[in-house]
Amino acid sequence: MLLFYQFALGLALSCLVACGALFLQWLSPSGTIAAIISGTLIITIGPWYSIFLVGFFFASSGAISLFKHQVDRAPDDPVNKGHKRDMLQVWANIFPSLFVLLLYRVFNNDMFLLAFTAGIASCTSDTWGSDIGVLSRKPPRDLLTGKKLAPGLSGGVSLLGTCASLAGSAAIIGLYTISLWLSGKPIILTQLILLVALGFLGSLVDSLLGATIQVRYQCLVCGQYTEKKIHHQQATRKVSGLAFVSNEGINFLSNLLIVVITLLLFK
Repeated sequence: MLLFYQFALGLALSCLVACGALFLQWLSPSGTIAAIISGTLIITIGPWYSIFLVGFFFASSGAISLFKHQVDRAPDDPVNKGHKRDMLQVWANIFPSLFVLLLYRVFNNDMFLLAFTAGIASCTSDTWGSDIGVLSRKPPRDLLTGKKLAPGLSGGVSLLGTCASLAGSAAIIGLYTISLWLSGKPIILTQLILLVALGFLGSLVDSLLGATIQVRYQCLVCGQYTEKKIHHQQATRKVSGLAFVSNEGINFLSNLLIVVITLLLFK
């Protein structure tokens, strides 16, 4: 009976929050559906504070992304991403963490809860790094070659983006720490520092995979690297990466890897 009430509460709150995000244009209609499903599951199967970690991730990344697009956005943006998160983007970020949260519910083992937290920290770290990093006055550099890249293009890093990535991970773990304190649970400093590092590592792994296996094209008009098949209304040329590996695929792989590493470390 308690599980039913948690499900009903989760569904009601998730609908309210997701519809608000849709109204604010943080989510697309498909992203709204994915957010409702994931939010309902998290409230149903996770500890009370799990939804706040996920909610902070979506709210902060949505607000930053919306602000970024209000400040400046070129019509021929080389990055194949919009400020509205669709269903694929939501699931790519949340599914690995959601799966280990389900395992936590089944086995009641804290290592799964730690993996869930590290996964959300990784998502936040990568999103903050990407969305804040594009506001840097200096162009990002390819993580492997050091060459200049278009702002926001996967595989690129900048000082501003790197600092934002670390701040994003620290923000999630800080919220997790407050939740532990409010729950009367022990706070282990070395464990928290490791979780911050794992979240930050997720953004680095995302950049590394983006620079190696994610598909990258080159515009035949301006010569700029892009994630789009069409740029300046002309077909682009594939120059690197695997054609079937998109930014969403990279997000999923990097988050999954952080979840697995966390499980191995805290096993």
